[in-house]
Amino acid sequence: MATALASEQLHAIANQALEHWSLQVTSLTLASQSENTVFRVETADQGTFALRLHRPGYHSLPELESEQIWTRALAEGGIAIPKVERTKHGRYYVEAGLGTPTTTHQAGLIQWLPGEALSAVLANQPSDSLLHDTYFALGALIARCHLATLAWTPPVHFTRHALNHDGFVGDAPFWGRFWELGLTTQSNRDQLTAIRNAVSAHLRSIPKNPQNFGMIHADLHANNVLRNVDQLYVIDFDDAGFGWHAFDLAVAVYDQVDFFHSTPRFDITSKALIAGYDTVRPGCNESFAQLPLFLLVRSLMLLKWIEDRPEVGRENSIPMLLEIAFEQFENL
Repeated sequence: MATALASEQLHAIANQALEHWSLQVTSLTLASQSENTVFRVETADQGTFALRLHRPGYHSLPELESEQIWTRALAEGGIAIPKVERTKHGRYYVEAGLGTPTTTHQAGLIQWLPGEALSAVLANQPSDSLLHDTYFALGALIARCHLATLAWTPPVHFTRHALNHDGFVGDAPFWGRFWELGLTTQSNRDQLTAIRNAVSAHLRSIPKNPQNFGMIHADLHANNVLRNVDQLYVIDFDDAGFGWHAFDLAVAVYDQVDFFHSTPRFDITSKALIAGYDTVRPGCNESFAQLPLFLLVRSLMLLKWIEDRPEVGRENSIPMLLEIAFEQFENL
C-alpha cells in the first residue's frame, strides 16, 4: 500500500522532475490524485501541460515505455490522444523523489488538452438523447481502439501486464486480492471467495484470440474521454494491458448502471454503447454477451483498488460496492 504524501512533498517532487524539461514554468497546480498524481503546468510561451507522477511500484520503466509504443499505434490508427513532451535528452520519463522508494516516481509530461470530460457533459441529469448520443460515440471510439490494436503487432521487447484469468482472480491479481478485503467482515470475505471461484470458472471458459482479446485501455470510462467540439480524446492509459475487449465495454458503461433496479437509463446507455461499437466493428456479439460478467469483475477489482489507495478517499463506498457485487453475482 502506497503512503499518501503531503501536498508540499508532491510539489517538491514535481519541481524536481520539471528540471528535465526546457520549460519556463509560470505555475504548478495539483490537479488530481488517483492512480497517478497529476499537476497542471502553465508555461510562459509553450502552452499548458499535464505532469504525471506515476504511482511508485505500479509499473516498471519498460512497462511505461511500452505504453508509449502502444499509444503511438493508436494515434497512427486515428485515435486522438495527448501529445507527449520529451525531456531535454529525448526521454519519455524521468525519475524524481525525496530519497526513499515510497517517494520515488517516474514522471512524464503530456500536453494539457482542451475540452471537458464526458462525465462533465453528462452531469446534472442529462436528457435521454444526450445519454444515447454520448454512449453511442463512446462505443464507436472503443471499437476504433480495438481495430487499431488488431492492425498492430507488439515488438519483441513490449511488456505490459495481463488482465486475463490470473490478472483478475489468480493468486496475485493486478488490482489485489479482493477476497481478502480488510475493510469488511469475515462473512463477506467468505462470500467474496465463493464469487472468486465462480468467476474463475467463467473466465477459464472464455477463449482468448485476436478477435476478443488484446491490448485494451481497461479504464475507458467517461472521465477518461475528453470532448472538444466534435473531437474525442482518450487519456490516462495507466491501467492499459492485455485483456478481453468486453472488459473495456463493461468499464465504459459501469458508472451509468443502476445495479439494483431495471431502469431506462441502463437500457439507454448499454444499448447505445453496443450499437456504437457494432456500427464500427460488427460481429462481436460474444463480447456483448459477456458484459454482465465483466461488470461484476469491475466491482470486484474496485474493492481492493479503493482499499489500497486511501489517498483517494473512497473507503466509505466499500459497503455499497460489496452490496453491488453480491447483487451482480446473484443475477449472473
